[in-house]
Amino acid sequence: MKQKNMIALGVIGVGIVAAAITGYQARNLGTSSSVAKSQIPGDAVTATGEAQGLGGPVKVEVIANAEKIFSINVIDASGETPNIGTLAVDQLPASIFEANSLAVDSVSGATITSTAIKNAAAQAIESAGFDPANFGFVKEEKKEVVVDTSEIPSDAVTATGEAQGLGGPVTVEITATADKIYNLTATGDSETPGIGTKALEELPGAIISANSISVDSVSGATVTSDAIKEAAKKALESAGFDAANFSGGSSETKETPAETEKATDEAKDIPADAVKVSAEAQGLGGPVKVEITATADKIYDLVATGDKETPGIGTKALEELPGKIISANSIDVDAISGATVTSDAIKEAAKKALESANFNDKKDSSKDTEKADDKKASSDEVKATGEAQGLGGPVKVEITATADKILDVVATGDKETPGIGSKALEELPGKIVSANSLDVDAISGATVTSDAIKEAAKKALESAGFDPASYK
Repeated sequence: MKQKNMIALGVIGVGIVAAAITGYQARNLGTSSSVAKSQIPGDAVTATGEAQGLGGPVKVEVIANAEKIFSINVIDASGETPNIGTLAVDQLPASIFEANSLAVDSVSGATITSTAIKNAAAQAIESAGFDPANFGFVKEEKKEVVVDTSEIPSDAVTATGEAQGLGGPVTVEITATADKIYNLTATGDSETPGIGTKALEELPGAIISANSISVDSVSGATVTSDAIKEAAKKALESAGFDAANFSGGSSETKETPAETEKATDEAKDIPADAVKVSAEAQGLGGPVKVEITATADKIYDLVATGDKETPGIGTKALEELPGKIISANSIDVDAISGATVTSDAIKEAAKKALESANFNDKKDSSKDTEKADDKKASSDEVKATGEAQGLGGPVKVEITATADKILDVVATGDKETPGIGSKALEELPGKIVSANSLDVDAISGATVTSDAIKEAAKKALESAGFDPASYK
């Protein structure tokens, strides 16, 4: 009997601990912003809503009436990036509650998760029978083209094409005749939610309306947009049509001679002697590939892809840095903030590609001089590598230094926690270079990865024959 009582007490104890842990996890999911229960009026309704976040669905519970939000709580955001999307989960409900409005600023660096929270809250308010517009919510209108299938002639052909997007293949299905595009759909389940997916939703309508694949890319989604246009081109060609026939203008709207001349001039921007080459370099999560079109003195086009880079951070560099390189006609441009490793990989891959075409990398000589002065590079400059154990796996450091100065540090480790360890890989190398010392503070919340970076850097310096203690 005594043994049974002890077992029962043990089971109860385990249950209490489990309940406490579950309660703790639920309580710490996000901020639960609400008035006291006694202040919630009888006409208030409790409802939930759901919207797509960066890593999965985001669920929000709202208590409101037609005029006021009395409580808002994120009840599920398990797929969002730690320390990035979770910042929005922690901070945004309080902002919405205090403003009694969904028209609040997104949390910096977590736009997609912030938008998901606001969309889910709007859905909850609507399901409660109230108008989200009363709380400043403006529903984004999708740019869609309604296709009347009865207008598609019998000689129209439906064909498919595929091209590489940012995260994986993008497939396009197109219905067209030799001179008109009647319908187009684009799919790509590996494209970045809220960025690449926006291009998948909006660009087909733009192509149909213009009767042309030569349309502007969707802002912030250049790689996915280019993949859609390339896949559409392949589909048209597989149907036996000349993609060049679709140079803009529907049957109702024709280009003026001036517009045609301008389009022709733009097509001639890339000269016949331009060369298209590609190369790879190691990014934060995996290889980054660059395809570049250039002559000996000018960069005309650059596309960067890397499906292992951190969504919303590394992918931002893949989207934005190519345009900066083309505009500057140089690979010596500033890295995208917070995405140094991916940015450096893009520049390194571009450099390799240019060299494979027997072109010198495009750099501004004044910048080179300034860089040389800043780094005080000398003839005894050495590049070495070292490795140490991080939280999830090995962390590798490549360091460039002289006997008394650290010139450059690059850290990689594809097993470190996204948004935490990866933050240390991005930020700590810059701190080491700035301080000219390994004795710098660890990145908050990423002590193990930070220590691994410093240990690997120490080993690299020692392998180069330098004393790590001499860098002050």
